[in-house]
Amino acid sequence: MYHKVDRLPPSPGARYVRNYVLPEQFDAQLAALRRWGYETISFDDWLAYRRRERTLPRRPIILTFDDGYRSTYEVAWPLLKRYAATATVFLVSDLIGRTNVWDAGEIQEPLLGAGEITAMRAGGIEFGSHTCTHPALTALPPPRVLAELRDSRTALAQLLGAPVRVLCYPFGKQNAAVRALAREAGYEAAVIARRRLNSRASDPLRLTRLRIDTNTRLPALRWTLFQLHWLWWT
Repeated sequence: MYHKVDRLPPSPGARYVRNYVLPEQFDAQLAALRRWGYETISFDDWLAYRRRERTLPRRPIILTFDDGYRSTYEVAWPLLKRYAATATVFLVSDLIGRTNVWDAGEIQEPLLGAGEITAMRAGGIEFGSHTCTHPALTALPPPRVLAELRDSRTALAQLLGAPVRVLCYPFGKQNAAVRALAREAGYEAAVIARRRLNSRASDPLRLTRLRIDTNTRLPALRWTLFQLHWLWWT
């Protein structure tokens, strides 16, 4: 679970510094994942595996980027290509080409535009929905939640020329009612932020992720992955 792969802004800067991963950190993480035997896959791969239509590599991993910052195109994507890796980017559909206005107290940074999204999709990057406007879905009435989910999925499908199957709940806010509405809106999978591994038996609308930030160090990451594998198998 990534947000921004970029340099930290000058001080006084971002309120949420942990949303950043430095380019050299991301480079080292991609190299380490390859060295440890991990291969990146897409959610389409995982959904096909869940339907027993496809096999996965021995150590599959999905890299995700929340919000769709332009730095994902300018900084992260060249590094992904260097390591022949793929990723999934979650877009706020009403704010494509604009800035992170949902976070008024934060530094405003540019989001991906339509041209950049098209280029990345042609290069093998997968895209999912982060709703229309990035609200906390658990604080909204059900009709508004459904509109945020359905309208975003429709708009992104038109932009991408393909169905949008995966959702990222803004701020990680979700509950049984929100998950039911996500299913009604047509999503086949959705992600949260919880330190666990996923399997074919996982709830597809509560897929877990590991948050990666500026404090993530390779030895700790390797140990976390080892622990989670051990817990999963036991």
